[in-house]
Amino acid sequence: MDSSSSSYKSIFKSTFLFGFVRVFQILAGIIKNKVVALLLGPEGVGIIGIFSSSINLLERGAGLGISQSAVRDISEANGSNNYLRFSHIISLTNKVILFTCLLGIVVTIILSPYLSKWTFGDNSYTIAYIWLSLVVGLNILTEGQLAILKGMRQMRALAKASLIGSIVGLVTAVPMYYFFGKSGIVPSLVITAISAVFFSNFYVRKIKYDKISFTLKQIQKESSPIVKMGIALMLVGFLGLLFDLLIASYIRYKDGLETVGFYRAGTTIISSYFGIVIAAMSTDYYPRISSVFNNNSKLEIEVSRQSQVGLVLILPIAVLFVFFSPIIMRLLYSNDFINTIFYTDYAVFGTVIGMLSNCLGMILLAKQEAKIFTTYSTFHYMFFIPIYFLFFDKFGLSGLGISYLINVLFQFGVYVIIMWKKYHIKLSKNSIVQLIISILLIYCSLIARNVDNKVIGYVIGIMILIISGLYSNYYAKKYMNINILEFFKKKF
Repeated sequence: MDSSSSSYKSIFKSTFLFGFVRVFQILAGIIKNKVVALLLGPEGVGIIGIFSSSINLLERGAGLGISQSAVRDISEANGSNNYLRFSHIISLTNKVILFTCLLGIVVTIILSPYLSKWTFGDNSYTIAYIWLSLVVGLNILTEGQLAILKGMRQMRALAKASLIGSIVGLVTAVPMYYFFGKSGIVPSLVITAISAVFFSNFYVRKIKYDKISFTLKQIQKESSPIVKMGIALMLVGFLGLLFDLLIASYIRYKDGLETVGFYRAGTTIISSYFGIVIAAMSTDYYPRISSVFNNNSKLEIEVSRQSQVGLVLILPIAVLFVFFSPIIMRLLYSNDFINTIFYTDYAVFGTVIGMLSNCLGMILLAKQEAKIFTTYSTFHYMFFIPIYFLFFDKFGLSGLGISYLINVLFQFGVYVIIMWKKYHIKLSKNSIVQLIISILLIYCSLIARNVDNKVIGYVIGIMILIISGLYSNYYAKKYMNINILEFFKKKF
């Protein structure tokens, strides 16, 4: 087996592994939400939603983005075969993670009375937020430990830690809600956070390295690049949250909460369900490019491989979703949410193009180009807010889908220019041809769904779905030496 074929198979294996973990996490979340709805009712669902949003916001702020930025340095040190440097980076990362963990706890405790008042209107949940400070701190610690496993490319250990954490979260939540009702919400969140830290630490402890001591001044000096990139990622994350909030607020102002619900359902499907493939691939891709961030020719090869595997995997899923989207929408939500397809019909094209855009954009993270990344992201969000508003006013939900597609196309174009001008990295011709064919097949699926004669429409749609599957398998066999059907058959 040549190195190229071996690399493609490695990408497939890691994608399958984390795709499975992500699917399980989504299913666990669906079951937990159902249990909460039955046992605690709408009020319980609301309380958990507010707590979760607060925890995520505090975790993102106090975590300083270290769990993302540290992956690059750990990957690079791991690939250097320099044991002393590797021990140095791991020890430094642990110290910084511990600091952010404590920062998260302290900040949450200080803000607890204000959080209670802002989210619930009074101080009745102050004690709850003080307990939740443990959840914030432990979650930061868990993410930091998982970052070490990512950087080490310990994919099986990472998958096991994530999977076990989801199982424990589900198993502990149900009896807590059953026996204690709403009073069991906070203890359940704390127990879940403790178990996540325990299992992630269990696998991290298996990594062999020499523990190195640092003075406070050394930590401050040597962690500066990691912290700078982390803060850049954190700021961009906040901008993304603010962007989504502004769009949702504008939709509510113009057209009411029902339309906000349609939009949220569409963005959830695009980001969560299609995001399974993207997130699963990125888990392995980012550490891989981080280990060779100084070698642009190797980066170009990795971008090409990743984008081709991504398109091979996402094409049949996208074709299936577009053709059956009215049925899928009813299954996932209800008949009332059928209007969501006006958004997803356009957004799905953006997701496919975004697969390649993400592959290019992550190079900026691997190279720790914090200034370029932050400046571009800030401009991007500011530029597209009025575009979303304008297109929503003109075309409704379809306008939001079109805006998302334009958004991704613009980002893709910018990343292509940056990569070529600054690093002489470009996408392969195969990736571009593959993208064009994928878009055409997805568009054909959309046309088939809208055929007036449903029998003819279903025949054409199923034929396009079969063609998409066969094309993906043919491409994988020809260019990657992988038989997808046999690969999944062996796995299952």
